Amino acid sequence: MNRKLITINQLVELPETDKNVCIALSGGLDSTTLVYLLVNKYGKDRVKALSFDFGQRHNIELDMAVATAKKLGIEHNIYKLDYLKEIAQATCALIAGSELKPKTAEENAGDPQVNTYVPFRNLQFAAITAAYAESQECETVFQGLNAVDEYGYWDTSLEFTKRVNDVLSLNRQNPVEFVAPFVELYKDDELKLATQLSEVFGWDILESTWSCYNGKTEEHNFKECGVCNTCTEKLTGYIQAGFDDNKILNKFNVTTESIERIRSQL
Repeated sequence: MNRKLITINQLVELPETDKNVCIALSGGLDSTTLVYLLVNKYGKDRVKALSFDFGQRHNIELDMAVATAKKLGIEHNIYKLDYLKEIAQATCALIAGSELKPKTAEENAGDPQVNTYVPFRNLQFAAITAAYAESQECETVFQGLNAVDEYGYWDTSLEFTKRVNDVLSLNRQNPVEFVAPFVELYKDDELKLATQLSEVFGWDILESTWSCYNGKTEEHNFKECGVCNTCTEKLTGYIQAGFDDNKILNKFNVTTESIERIRSQL
């Protein structure tokens, strides 16, 4: 089946290439939407995905990544980085077993380094992903970096990606480049794109996404909490994108009143 490239106001442009392409698939909204876009553009046989098990509290995201890769029929590998759990457990709320808990967006307000930051995680991810890409004959690594990713993580900034590419350009024979096609998009843009892609592929691609840092817990009714930093961004995106309340209530542990309060502030 030939599928046309889907864009939102022509903001999403993917480069032409006759090589394979690579993506680090976390299982969250950004990378999941992007991997569908890549398959739509390049075909499932040319899209290579990898994920990382670093002892994250919200390891359900890996289940989502597996489910997405299986639905798409793409090559997908998960690599364990247990040492990151040992290194960061005492200082990072994102690590399972840490005594710290992910702060709410309100608690994190004004903090230049949120407590879910894993020290130098993304630099290590970048190196491993580049090595994987080179071995898979990929020249391009796609990442879901978007317009709001710089608030608390220096290593999800566009400047970080540029510096990584500077290092990768030293490769004498097999250059690999990181590309961020969502860098001008906000969450509501991505959600609209995900809705269009769902129509093309014939199923709701958002069902296999998880972003909440707290994981799937009874405390939050086995839904995304709606109050941590990543949930707040995603929840606001759902409201801005025009999703109905029932869809939002099924996804997030929030009330109709809280949805209306956010809606009134937009």
